[in-house]
This record gives sequence, C-alpha cells and structure tokens, in this order.
Amino acid sequence: MDFERGIETEELELEIAGFDVTCLVRDQDDVEAAVRSLVLFPQFNEHFNDAFDLINAATSFWLEDGSYAPCAESVTRTLYRVRDAISEHASYAEAGSLPRVIRGLLRASHSAADSQLVATYALVLGTQAVETLANWLFDLELTAYGIDADLIEQLKHDSPRQYLALIEKERDRSSGNEIRAREDFATLLGEANQALLMASLYRQVEQMDVFKKGFNTSSLMHRILDNALSTKATRRGQEAGKGNRDPSSKIQTDTMDRRARIKAAAGQTINGRKIEMRSLTDAELTNILSKREGLGTKKTIREHLTALGLRPLK
Repeated sequence: MDFERGIETEELELEIAGFDVTCLVRDQDDVEAAVRSLVLFPQFNEHFNDAFDLINAATSFWLEDGSYAPCAESVTRTLYRVRDAISEHASYAEAGSLPRVIRGLLRASHSAADSQLVATYALVLGTQAVETLANWLFDLELTAYGIDADLIEQLKHDSPRQYLALIEKERDRSSGNEIRAREDFATLLGEANQALLMASLYRQVEQMDVFKKGFNTSSLMHRILDNALSTKATRRGQEAGKGNRDPSSKIQTDTMDRRARIKAAAGQTINGRKIEMRSLTDAELTNILSKREGLGTKKTIREHLTALGLRPLK
C-alpha cells in the first residue's frame, strides 16, 4: 500500500507560543522564533537550546541531497497523531522493537528506514517538550493580557522591565504550574534523547548492512541497545532537561538546598524569639525570611515551611 494514500491526511493540531505548527520538519525555524520572543526565554535559554539541538539532529535523518524527503511531512504528522499509542506499546515491548511498534501503528507499508522512524519519534517527543515549557511561559503572558490587553501591550513596548516584573509576579502566583511544566519537559526531553540515541544506533547498523552481509542484525541491535539503554545512559538523557524527578538532577538539588537554608534560617529566627520570650506569627516569620537573599518569594518560602512542618506557628 502506498503510504501517502494509506493514511488519512489530517491537519497538525499543535500550537507553540502562539504559533500554529503545520509541519514538524519545516516549521522549526518559526517555532524557535516564537519561543525566543517570550519574555522569560532568557531564563530558560539552555533548556530550549538542548531541545532545539535535539530536534535539528532528529530532522536531519530526513535530509536527502540537501532537502527533506517528500514523505517526511506525512510521516512526522502521523507519528505525532499516534504518539501516545507508540509510547504505550513501546513501554511493554522488548528492547529494539520500537521501529516495529511504529510501523504497526502507521497502518501502511513504507520504505522509511528504521533509523528515520525512530528519529521521527525523537522529534515528536522533543517538540512536545518545547510545547510544554513554551506554552507555560506563553500562558503567563496571556494571563497578564487578561487584565487589560491594550495597557499590557503598551507596557510591553514602553517599559520592558515593568512588563517582565508583572510576568514574574504571575509566575510566583502559579508556581505549581512551573514545577509541572519543568518536570514534564525534562521527562519528555530525556525520552527524546534516548530515542535519538537509538536512531543513531539503527543508522550505524543500516550502514553496516550495506557493506557487510551475513550477520544477525536483530541480535546485534539487541546487544547494542542492552548496553546503550543502561541506567547510566537513561539518566544522562533525562538530565538534558535540567529539571527532572531524579533527586540528583539540578532542579531537585537546588530545591533541597533552598529548603535546607530555609529550615536553618527559620530555626534560628524561632529560637531567637523564644530566647526573647516574644511571640512570632506565621506572617512575621515569612516576612523575615523573604528579606534574606536567595530564599525565594514569600509564596515559595511558605510552601517550604509547610513541607517542613514549621507553620502555622502557635
């Protein structure tokens, strides 16, 4: 069956930072431009650069003589549509079976190499990672515009610093959304890095097949993947997101370090008041700690005090 006729042509329902994505391969420059225009982008520059580097590497698998293969758009669109099914099937399939899982869900025969299909899956995951982080940042700005669109637009152009401060204030009010966005970004980018590693291994084997016949490709791939997808390789891929659930990741390390400093500062303040035999309210403790450099906003401090069991004070 011809692949182009074997699937239904559907529009790509994807919006990143206000930009409607129609093709995962050809729209990447516009996506990157939209993301870079976000006011908080500089604070997440490294995160996004990691994702864009991965996306560019994944799309390169479709380059043929300096241009993308004609079927690249339809394949990427279809894999994006069935991405959840791929993840579900691959989660309980044996190592090295991802290309077979993808082909089964395409429901049409196709001449694309295994490396191209796996690289496309990495592209989809990487794009989802960008979508998750970028849309959280974009939504912060949308919320500000809900106050008074014309006024906020004027503020954005005439007083960039005040506009940034307004967005930061909204960010503090919805810190839970940031935690979820960063964790989801890290998880998706970690999985994308793992898939891209697999795609590179498949390409090496495909190139070996051209020059050397007679060996068991399946056996070779299983052996390579068993080594490549070790705990160390998985962690290396996940840490590319700079913020996953692994306790050794940077964001978790920073969070626990901040909590330890808040605990120490709170203990010092509480003990000082006990010595002075003066009462200390929850609000007073929060205000005192918020004036200390590096402990965060009042909201952040309250969340850590709650987790530490240090509020409300009696």
